[in-house]
Amino acid sequence: MAQPIPLTVTPRNEPDSLERLDDALRNHTAAILSALQLLQLLHDRGVLDLVRGLVGAGDQLAGMATAAIDSPDSVRAIRNFILLTKFFASIPPDVLSSLVKTAMQGAEREKSQEAPGLLQLLRRMNSENSRHAIAVSLDLLESVGKGL
Repeated sequence: MAQPIPLTVTPRNEPDSLERLDDALRNHTAAILSALQLLQLLHDRGVLDLVRGLVGAGDQLAGMATAAIDSPDSVRAIRNFILLTKFFASIPPDVLSSLVKTAMQGAEREKSQEAPGLLQLLRRMNSENSRHAIAVSLDLLESVGKGL
């Protein structure tokens, strides 16, 4: 017949734990009160409910995320994002800042004037800076054409 398994309970060091807790309350009162205020704010805003739901549905959430990332479109999107990040990281900030500033100034200037004529545009294309920009644009256009 089955023999009972003896249960031995080791007593906790209750006084020691209570002393440590009392010590912590005395030494860290301001931090504990601040943490409790933060906890109350998170509760009031519903953040704790959201976190509790996320933790409770952890396996389902992980499964849904894995399924979404596993599609070929998601893999392609992630790769494209990485490539765009590398591209923008390679542009010096002063060049990008200058480009944005020039585009904003040009848009403001063009709003206040009539559209330039075709001859005016052709004259502007004759400048060295415009030719450099056109060459880069054509390189980009050619690479897009190769990719098609």
